Amino acid sequence: MKMILSEKGTILIISSLVLAILLVLGSYFLTSVITESKISRSQAIAAQTYYLAEAGVNEAIWRLKNDSEWLENFETEPFCGDWSSDFSKSDILLPGSSYQIQIQNSECARGQIIATSTIEVAEGKTAQRVVKVKIFKALGSLTEDSPLFTGGTSENIDVSASVINLYDGNFFGNNNINIKYSSQVNIFDNQETEKEEGKVFAGNNVNLDWGSELNATAICSKNICQGDCSEEGCPMPSLSMPMIDFDSTDYNSYKSQASANQNGGLCSVLCNGVQCSTQCVFTADEFEDLLWQIGLGGTLTLNNKITYVTGIVNLKGGRKLEINGILVADRTVDIGKKDCWTKLGDKYCGFNQLTINDPGPGIPSGLLTKAKINFGLYSSLQNIEITGLIYANDEISLISLPQTFNLTGGLLGRKISIISGWQVINLYLDNTVIFEGVWGGPEPPEGEKPPYSPIVTIEHWEETY
Repeated sequence: MKMILSEKGTILIISSLVLAILLVLGSYFLTSVITESKISRSQAIAAQTYYLAEAGVNEAIWRLKNDSEWLENFETEPFCGDWSSDFSKSDILLPGSSYQIQIQNSECARGQIIATSTIEVAEGKTAQRVVKVKIFKALGSLTEDSPLFTGGTSENIDVSASVINLYDGNFFGNNNINIKYSSQVNIFDNQETEKEEGKVFAGNNVNLDWGSELNATAICSKNICQGDCSEEGCPMPSLSMPMIDFDSTDYNSYKSQASANQNGGLCSVLCNGVQCSTQCVFTADEFEDLLWQIGLGGTLTLNNKITYVTGIVNLKGGRKLEINGILVADRTVDIGKKDCWTKLGDKYCGFNQLTINDPGPGIPSGLLTKAKINFGLYSSLQNIEITGLIYANDEISLISLPQTFNLTGGLLGRKISIISGWQVINLYLDNTVIFEGVWGGPEPPEGEKPPYSPIVTIEHWEETY
């Protein structure tokens, strides 16, 4: 009897222990399930609040692209520098959800979007996510991203017996583009890969004679529509020649800036390495005297930010001209159109050299004229290196035999004619150089709206809870 009672007691104890263990395990399992459920719910709400905030950011970016009022306020002077706005929406995507959007510009076409999303959860509680996005619009282009551009509505680009490589951009002519006499025109994305990337745009026809080549990803003209021309169309819509303020009374005109620099003692011209003038503004005769003074094989160095000549510029007689900034002329500029120069009974003959250097950010570089620019046969048989804008309000004629002709910036004329004797001409697009040359500095003239890319670029993305 005692043994039976002892066994029953043992069983009771064991059963109690088993039940206790089962209760502990059950409680642990239940707690784990509840915890996992809360974690899963928390993750789901976190994802929902994130996507809700992201939706708010996307709506703000959409407004910057498509809402005319937002677009105007975001990128147009005089109030775009500190423009701000906000809006909110409720019951978006989920019941009880909302987002509030704020945008604050730090400068024109650059600002920060703050999107705060809220979702109601159980027991009157809310979940929140804040997304901060810095955005900007890059500057667009005055020339449809073309380092070779003609703006005349009835004038052509004529390329004869030449090899032209265009890098990082397109090839634009408002009227006809004529490529003939076994010429080759290649439009690459960059020098390293030499992959065909750019497009050819013409307001009228692209004419390619037998033996000539035109290599591009697309040709968009009246008579040829090859490749992706859907955005621009065939033919390409007309683009106006970018206008330059040469000599108005406005303080930003080139002549006004050159005069101000001269009055401020900021001008320096070197004749064969020795300072020979402290002018920035010259008559045609004064500039010619400096070129005569340097002699055969001599170098005239313009260290002025802006040099303005109120007349013609004629580089001849075996002279070298180095421009460390920009040279602006009222009338025709001839570079090596003649080999000989006779003056005061003396005669000098030889090839002529032009070099243009970019002095630094925000300072224009190049060669500009109201009239024509002619690169003649006697600017040839040597390397020509230019970093700047070559701009003629009339025609640019390059009839030369350079070893290589390298231009970084842009070649802009109402009409352009090129004959290089199958020597290589390399044109590298630099929109910043073009902007600075057209505007006379880093900023557009007062009252002129800078061109911005239609793309809104995200510079930084930050999330907080």
